[in-house]
Amino acid sequence: MRIAAAIVAASVLSSTLTAFILRVDRPAGANAAAALGDLGPADALVLSGKDSTLTVSNRSGRISWSEDATARSHSVGTLHVGRIMSALLQSDAFTREREQIAEANEARGKEFEARYRSLVEKARSMDKESPDIPAAREEFEAFQAEFSAWNEATQAEAEALQSRQYQDAYSRLRDAVDVVADRRKIDLVLRFIPPTDKIRPGDQDAIVQQMMSRTFVRVPESIDITEDILREMNLTAPKEE
Repeated sequence: MRIAAAIVAASVLSSTLTAFILRVDRPAGANAAAALGDLGPADALVLSGKDSTLTVSNRSGRISWSEDATARSHSVGTLHVGRIMSALLQSDAFTREREQIAEANEARGKEFEARYRSLVEKARSMDKESPDIPAAREEFEAFQAEFSAWNEATQAEAEALQSRQYQDAYSRLRDAVDVVADRRKIDLVLRFIPPTDKIRPGDQDAIVQQMMSRTFVRVPESIDITEDILREMNLTAPKEE
């Protein structure tokens, strides 16, 4: 009987000490968490292995397994950049600038067209032996040179506009990503195309390129922050069906 009593007493003492240890230096709600199986607080967790041990610790709020900054866990989000860029470039702020330049070029083009018709009518009305033919030819050649220079300048302007707008749109996109990522504590945002998006018709090279541009073959929808970015930028962009 004495042995049994001693065993019971030891068990009670062990339980009391365990409960006391769990309560020391813990916040009010820590006891309940400990009862559910939480461990800690602890400075590090040492995991044994066949060849070596692995020490897991908290560095800057991230799980770390060495002092190297690259040996840390990072939260990840995915972003359908093409969908957002398309919606952004079709917004009023960007289309208005393109329309203004297009209208100016159209008006200038009509001027060139009117001058061309005038030169053609002038040439047709001249006699083949007219002494004014050399001067008319020089005038027409000068017109052609002027038109060619304007056409090249217009193309260069269009390319510069496209480059500037893409850079501006991408800069706005990155600003929105920074805001959303900071709010949701996301470290890495990867550009991706949803693997479920349809492959558009095209030649073999185009189809292969579409397939290879899909970063993931499978990816959880929960890490896709595209809708969050659209809301942050006040944009609408329907999903591809």
